[in-house]
Amino acid sequence: MSNKPRYDEDENVSRHSATHPKKCAEMARKYGWELNRIEKVENDSILKVDCVFKGKTEFPKHYTEEE
Repeated sequence: MSNKPRYDEDENVSRHSATHPKKCAEMARKYGWELNRIEKVENDSILKVDCVFKGKTEFPKHYTEEE
């Protein structure tokens, strides 16, 4: 994961880490998010990229999660 904030209010983008750039496109399709760009993460983590989406994006809550 990068050191950048998950939601960047100034730029109005959200970042979600992934193992491969293809996963960014899959997330965009699955959740209807607009993919702006993919940023390579410089660390030894299994999560190699940050998918950068337009706006504030959140994964849907699982039905067992309390609100």
